[in-house]
Amino acid sequence: MRNSIRKTMGISLTSLLLVGLASACGSNKDQSEGQESSPAASGSSSPSAQASGKNDSEKLPVVTLNIVYPGDAQPDQDRVTAELEKKLAEDGVNVKLKYQYIPWGDYFQKLPVMLTAGEQVDIMWTEPALLGTLVKSNSIAPLDEALSKHGQAITSALDEKYWPPVTVNGKKYGVPAGALGTTKGYYTATLRKDLREKYGLPEVKTLDDLLAYAEAVKKNNPEMIVFNEPPAEFRRGEVVQSTVSDGIVFNYATLKAEAKYDRPQTLEDARFSRMLYQKGYIDKDVMVGRDIRADFNSGKAAIGGGDVYEYNNYYRNIAVEGAAVEFVKIPLTTEPYMPTTTWNFQSVASSSKNIDRAIMFLNWIQENEENYDMMTNGVKGTHYDVKDGKIVTPEGADASKIGYAPPEWMWQNPKFLKPKASDAPDFMEQLQNFDKDTKLFSPIMGFNFDQTPVKTELAAMSTIENKYKYGIAAGVLDPETAVPQYSKELKKAGLDKVIGEFQKQADAFLAANK
Repeated sequence: MRNSIRKTMGISLTSLLLVGLASACGSNKDQSEGQESSPAASGSSSPSAQASGKNDSEKLPVVTLNIVYPGDAQPDQDRVTAELEKKLAEDGVNVKLKYQYIPWGDYFQKLPVMLTAGEQVDIMWTEPALLGTLVKSNSIAPLDEALSKHGQAITSALDEKYWPPVTVNGKKYGVPAGALGTTKGYYTATLRKDLREKYGLPEVKTLDDLLAYAEAVKKNNPEMIVFNEPPAEFRRGEVVQSTVSDGIVFNYATLKAEAKYDRPQTLEDARFSRMLYQKGYIDKDVMVGRDIRADFNSGKAAIGGGDVYEYNNYYRNIAVEGAAVEFVKIPLTTEPYMPTTTWNFQSVASSSKNIDRAIMFLNWIQENEENYDMMTNGVKGTHYDVKDGKIVTPEGADASKIGYAPPEWMWQNPKFLKPKASDAPDFMEQLQNFDKDTKLFSPIMGFNFDQTPVKTELAAMSTIENKYKYGIAAGVLDPETAVPQYSKELKKAGLDKVIGEFQKQADAFLAANK
């Protein structure tokens, strides 16, 4: 899941769900297009066909769905697309799939331009900020009616908690993915279990345990980096949520936006990071970009920052003989909380002639495991097999040449999610249990801040942020001087005005969603 997907090497402080960036690329063959004049389906007995309510003598015309995703094309997408189209036709959906891929670095700028220019787009990947922008520009369509007619499998698959992030003014503007592991309020990382046991240390469950592990590693292996990156989103104490700017947090208890760097706890957290840096637990060259995953996988670092998905990646890729890894989850805040239940949505362009058919396709994915597995894993026997409930490489196939590994996190259904044979033995258990103790959900989930009234101030604050944010979080800058100076410069750039505007809009959102 893209629980933000992009990670800045060396100085990254985000631990969003970091998963494969590869997406699917479809057939580029020209297909006949047809505009749907009414909900329709063939006489197939499949749920897709039944949902559109036509009789046996009537059949949906073939239409092409233009799908725009971020990332790169899959080498074997055309073969999978052909099989998908065949099964879709058999089930009465009768669509062709045409994929277009935009590099991650360009996606957020190029997609809105495409929609404004009227380019042919039906389905697209969106996330909270992008969805808000596209709703404001009327670029994406409300999907309530189409979901009511054709989305029974979608609504059955997804818990109600997943819908607030895509709901604006009471209307649904996307089909959310059924994300897992979105809870905040923990420090999560991957440790070298073999080193911990070698030094006779207990399982790491608290910050004190973590520091004891760090001290033992540094004492016995002075050449090692302890943390491959500074602790991500390290905030202790009462629950506050990140917002549009590093200088502003939203307090769940008071429902108020606050100046982050005026909060006493922020200074305490910065002092903790400084201590880690001064003890040599954070690399002195942390501000220099490098491959932080390689640092852990090669044995150069003893702690790999990141979430459950990163833990699984480390398990798969660590290249140190005799190494064993384990996932740690250390409580930081007064209770775990969830700023959003999911980061990933699929929206439909307001200019699409095939909104109903787009929802029928997305619904078809969720109707049964066969459909879901084909969309997610490819052609059974060629790209994958299932053994003991796990996705495995087909016998005789080269796993490195499978050629199809699309981003399941875009359409993830927890009910159909399967572990892979290459996963850590406890990966699925860790993932499925990660959110189980979470009872506190963001009061502003689904709120999209309109930056227009304060865009000048935000631009000025962003420049200042680049001077201080990472240096403070990494412990490189002395917090006793850097934190108050950062606060002072943010205020000079217009922090108070931005807080006021954020509070005004948040209050309106809260009033409308009582």
